Amino acid sequence: MSKSGSDRLSFMEATSIIAGYGIGGGILAVPWLASRNGVFLALSIIALAYAASLVLHLLIAELSAGDGTGSQIVELYRKYLFTGKGGAAFTWIFFVVMGVVFLANLAAYISGGNEVLAQSLGLPSPWGAVVFYILAAAIAAMGLKVLGIAEKWAVGAMVVLFVGLMLATVVARTRLGGPAAAWTTALEVPAPRLQLPLALFGMAMFCFAAFFSVPQVAVGLRDRPKLIGKAVAAGLGVNGVLILLVTLMSLVASDSVTEIATVGWAGTLGPWAQAAGTAFVILAMLTSYWSISFALSSIVEERLKVPRIVAWLIATVPTLLIALAGFGGFMGFMRTAGGGIAILIAVLFLPSYARYRKTVKEPAILHRVLDTKASAWIVAVAYVLMAAGSMVSLK
Repeated sequence: MSKSGSDRLSFMEATSIIAGYGIGGGILAVPWLASRNGVFLALSIIALAYAASLVLHLLIAELSAGDGTGSQIVELYRKYLFTGKGGAAFTWIFFVVMGVVFLANLAAYISGGNEVLAQSLGLPSPWGAVVFYILAAAIAAMGLKVLGIAEKWAVGAMVVLFVGLMLATVVARTRLGGPAAAWTTALEVPAPRLQLPLALFGMAMFCFAAFFSVPQVAVGLRDRPKLIGKAVAAGLGVNGVLILLVTLMSLVASDSVTEIATVGWAGTLGPWAQAAGTAFVILAMLTSYWSISFALSSIVEERLKVPRIVAWLIATVPTLLIALAGFGGFMGFMRTAGGGIAILIAVLFLPSYARYRKTVKEPAILHRVLDTKASAWIVAVAYVLMAAGSMVSLK
């Protein structure tokens, strides 16, 4: 929010902010979709999603770093897209629509956290949602540096938990003589159904979607601009590796992959693994909520010119109310938010970037290989497909 020296981030903190934004939605939902597409097709789709997402995030990093104001995406759009007559009105419309999408996105994590706490600790609704909200919303009120530190430690803890679960999975399945039924089924080439690959691509793209955290990384690394693109690529890479490993381990361990993958996965390994899996799930959802709610708080503060604590309340309290109202479960929230974000980005970012490039002679941080029209086409096609994937029926 503030852009003082206290917002200076280390490379690991910046990387963790990018990774933390995506960890949760994609990592926990992709295995269920991957199990219905087959292993080999699923791996190809995830790789394509990473490549397309990386291109977009590097373009956003270029716009954020090249602009140099530290502004969030709404204000960057106001400057480069919503200009001329009616520009102010379009900016406000975009702010409202984007805010609704963000709130649905954040409500998904509260809904998912409520489900996990109910299954693991027996916390009845609404208390599971309230406990998760308290743990999730507090970090967004404490500033960019605290966010970076919290993300770094949480991502590190998730890696430790995941390594333990992975080793336990390998040992357990070896003793049982091989992978679970879900793995055998996923190795088979399924009958072609276009909606399943589209749905997986949409969810994978959503998993890599950390574009609203890129301006924070640009601010935190503004005195070391060469690290911005590397932090973005590394953060998305952390997501990609975890998605692949969680997906593969879920298929190896589970006879039936659950929508929140590690619930079914850890449940096959005994009580201790159930506890470790629950901790992994909660941390994954918390890191996403922290990054997304901080981004929304920053946008609200910039646009409404309100104190930070007021912006924080506006960005977080409605998410609890939406989740408690019961407007769909975890998967429904994830897919709705993914489709909304895809449309916003595909339709609005590329013309904004094109206008920005007309104002600068040379890219600030972007490599020349990506400073082409081909990059724009990759982004456009990928996010149109993501939007389509978020809306197809899975029945």
